[in-house]
Amino acid sequence: MIPLSTGTQTMPDTQDALRILILNGDLPVFPGWGGIEYLHTTNLAQLAKKVGVVSQVHSREQHEKKKGLTDAGVSLYTWENPHWAESRPAIPAHRPLYRRMGKSIYEFIRSWPHRPKDTLVQDLAFQNVSAPVSQALEDDHWQILVVVQSTCAHWLDYLPPFPVSVLVLHDVRARVYERRAKTAPSCTRRWIDLAEAWLYRRFERKYCQKYDLVVTVSPEDEAWVQKYYQPLNSVTIPIPIDTNYFKPLSSEQEASAQILFTGMMNHLPNVDAACFFARQVFPRIQAILPKAEFWIVGRDPSPEIHALTALPGVVVTGFVPDIRPSIAGATVIVVPLRFGAGMRQKILEAWAMGKCVISTPIGAEGLDYHDGVNILIADDAQTMAEKVTKALQDTHLRDRIRAQGRNLVIAQHHPMKLTHKYYQAMASVLREKQRQNGPMRIAIDLRWMHPGAAGGIENLARSFFNQVLRLDVFNQYHVLVPPEVKYDFDLRNRPNFRIRVIEGPGSDGRKLLSRCTRHLHHRLKITYWRSPQVESLRQANALGAEVALSMPGYIHPDFDPLPNVLIVPDIQHEYCPEFFSSQQLDERRRIYTDSIRRANHLCAISEFTRQTLIERLDIPPERVTTTHLAADPMFHPNSRCRANSKEILKKYHLDRTEYLLFPGNTWPHKNHRAALQALRILRNDYRLNPLLVCTGTRKEAHLDLMDLVRDLRLEEQVRFLGYCPMHEMPAFYQGASALVFPSFFEGFGLPLLEAMWCDCPIVCSHATSLPEIAGDAALLIDPHSPEQLAAAIHRILTDLPLRRTLIERGQRRVKTFSWLTFTLEVVRILHRVRELRYA
Repeated sequence: MIPLSTGTQTMPDTQDALRILILNGDLPVFPGWGGIEYLHTTNLAQLAKKVGVVSQVHSREQHEKKKGLTDAGVSLYTWENPHWAESRPAIPAHRPLYRRMGKSIYEFIRSWPHRPKDTLVQDLAFQNVSAPVSQALEDDHWQILVVVQSTCAHWLDYLPPFPVSVLVLHDVRARVYERRAKTAPSCTRRWIDLAEAWLYRRFERKYCQKYDLVVTVSPEDEAWVQKYYQPLNSVTIPIPIDTNYFKPLSSEQEASAQILFTGMMNHLPNVDAACFFARQVFPRIQAILPKAEFWIVGRDPSPEIHALTALPGVVVTGFVPDIRPSIAGATVIVVPLRFGAGMRQKILEAWAMGKCVISTPIGAEGLDYHDGVNILIADDAQTMAEKVTKALQDTHLRDRIRAQGRNLVIAQHHPMKLTHKYYQAMASVLREKQRQNGPMRIAIDLRWMHPGAAGGIENLARSFFNQVLRLDVFNQYHVLVPPEVKYDFDLRNRPNFRIRVIEGPGSDGRKLLSRCTRHLHHRLKITYWRSPQVESLRQANALGAEVALSMPGYIHPDFDPLPNVLIVPDIQHEYCPEFFSSQQLDERRRIYTDSIRRANHLCAISEFTRQTLIERLDIPPERVTTTHLAADPMFHPNSRCRANSKEILKKYHLDRTEYLLFPGNTWPHKNHRAALQALRILRNDYRLNPLLVCTGTRKEAHLDLMDLVRDLRLEEQVRFLGYCPMHEMPAFYQGASALVFPSFFEGFGLPLLEAMWCDCPIVCSHATSLPEIAGDAALLIDPHSPEQLAAAIHRILTDLPLRRTLIERGQRRVKTFSWLTFTLEVVRILHRVRELRYA
C-alpha cells in the first residue's frame, strides 16, 4: 500500500488572504465595553480579506453601535435578545424547594469537577449564537477562528475544525481566583475561590493546548501561561487605545479633590476594589481633605457598589453615555485592584487623557510603568491614602506624571501597530500549518447506502471506498454507514479509517438519553442549551473533518458546516420532471439543487452531467470536474470476487436459456416499457422469443410494468428477479446474449462498462450520457422507439460478426475507465478544497 499523493501546491501570500471569524460573547462596541476588541476587529477588517463577528446583542447601546462595525467592513452574525428594549423581567421571589434543590444539584454535577461554574452560562450563550455561527460557516470557509476569553474556550469543542484557532485571554482566570482567595474575608470564601482556581487551571491548560495560538494582553500573563499551560504558540498583544478619542479635554475643568474609579461595576475585581477603597482608603483621605469625593463611574453597579452611596463623599453614577467628561473632570484616577490579571484599560484611557493615576501593583500589572515617573504605586491602604492625598495637593506632581503617561500610551499602544502584530501572529501560524501539510481529515457520508436501494451510486461508493482502502495509509477517514454495511469493509490494521454506524442500539440509546435530558430540564424550568442547531454543529465537530465527501447528489445537514465535495450523478428532475410527483419534484429541487449550489466543488460523473450543471443551474465551470466512473473490479476477467457463473445461472434457472439482461431498478426513467414492447415486436415480426431478465429493486413503475406484461402476454418471456447481490451480477452478464438498456436519462451508465468487461454486447439508447460512455462499442437507438430497439436486438442475436466487433470494441474501450483514476482525482479535489481554506 502507498499513500495517495496530493502534491504540494504553492499557496498565495497569506497576508493578502486571511478570512477571520471572531466569536465574542459580547458584541464589541466603541466607545463602551469591548473597546479593545472593537479596535482590533475594525483594524483587522482593513488588513484581512474578510472579518466576521459572531456575537450577541443584549442592549440598546449594542444595537445602535452595530453600524460602527459594519461601516468598517465587518460582517456581522448576531443573535438579538428579543427583550433588549424591555426592562429585565423580575425573578420570582419563591420557587418550589424541589426545583431549587434540583437546579443546585444539576449545576454542581455539570460543573464539578469538570468545568468552572462561570463557564456554564457560556453554553447558553453558544445556544444563542449557534444559528449565526451556522450562517457564517455557510457564507464562507474561514481560515482563522478567534474565540474571545477563556470562559468561552470550550466553544472550540462545538465547532467543526478550522485551519487555525486562536484563544484571546483578556486575563488568566486561574490567576484571578488565586489572587481573590488571598483577599477573601472568610475561610469558606477562600476555599471556594481556591477550588475555582484549581478548576480554571485544569480548564485553561486543556484549551490553551488545544488552540493553535493563545493571545495574552500582558507579558506577565504570557509568561504565566507558558510556564503552567504550555500552549502551542503564544503572543502578547497589549491593549490598544485610540488616542484621538481619549485625549485631554480643554473644555472640562479639573475638580480640586475628586477621585475617580471607572469600569464594569459588576466585575468582581472592580467590585472588590471599589469597596476596598471606599471603606479602607477613602476615610483616611477624608481625614486630611474633608471635601474630597470618591466617584465610582461604570455600568451595571452591583448591590455592594450601590451600598457605598451611604458613605459620606462617595458617589455612584452607574452607566454614563460618555466616560471622557468624568475622567477629564477628576483630579486623580485610582485603580485599587487587589486581584485580577491582564492589563487595565482604565489606566491607559486615563493616561491618554492626561490624568495622574494611583494604582496597586496588581492594577498596574502588564504596563510599562515606573513608580513616581508615570504612575504612583501603593500596595496597602495607608500607602495608597498617602499617595492619593499627596497627588491631590501637589499640582506639579500630577502634571509630571500625566505627561509621561500619555507619552507611553502613544508610543506603545497605537491600535494599528498592535493589530498588525496580531495579524502577523495569526498569519505566521497559518503559514506554519501550511508547511506541515499533514494528513487530510475527511468525512464520507455513506449513511444512505442500504444494499440494493440506491442503484448504481452504491456501486460507485463501494468501488471508491475499496480503492481508497487499498491505496491510502496517510489521510484520515471518518465514514458514516448504516448498520447493514458495518462489516462490509476490511479495516484490519487500518487505523486511518473509522467507521461510525448512524443507526442501531447506540444511536437509539443516545436519542433516548437526549429526550430524558430535555424532559428533566423542562421539569426543573432550566433552559436546555443543546438545541437542534447546537447539535448540528456538535455533530460536525464529532466528525473531526476538514472536508466532507457526499455521493448521492445531496449534502446531509450534518455536513453543512464543513467544506463539501459533492459527487453528482445527475439532475434528472430538471430535464425529466414527468417522472416525478409534484411532491418529489419539489423535494429534489430543494434538496439536490440547494446542495449542488452550496458545495465547494462538484464531481460530475460524466461530461454530460457536467454540462447540465453548467447549463441548467448556472454553476461556474471551474467548480465542476468530470470524474468518469468505472466498473467494479469483480467484473474484470479472472476476478477472485466473482461467484461461480454456472452455479449462479443454475440457481436462477438461466443455465440453458437464451436471455437478454436489463439491470436497473424499476424507476420510470429506466424505460422498461420500451424493452417489453420490443419483446412483443421480436415475437410478432422477427419470430424470436428471447427471455428478458430484469434485476434491480422494485420501484415506482413496477406495478404498471406488471400490468403491461400481462397486457402484452409476455408472462413467459419476462422475469423480474429483484435485487441480486453484486457478486452474482458478472454471471448474469456472461450468460446474457445482450445487454438491453433503453434508458431515457443516465448520469453515467455503469451497466455498459460492466457488460464490456464480461464480453456482453450492448444495445442502449442514444440519450444523455450513454453515447459518451458507450462510444463505438454499442448499438445506439432512440429510447422512444421500441421498433428501433427490437431491430437492434435482432441484429445482435443474428449477426455473429457484429457481436464479435462490438465485444472487441468494448474490450478496448472499457480499459479507458479506471477506479484508480477516479479515486485519485476525487482525493486531489478534496485536497484542493481543503487547501483553499489556507489560501
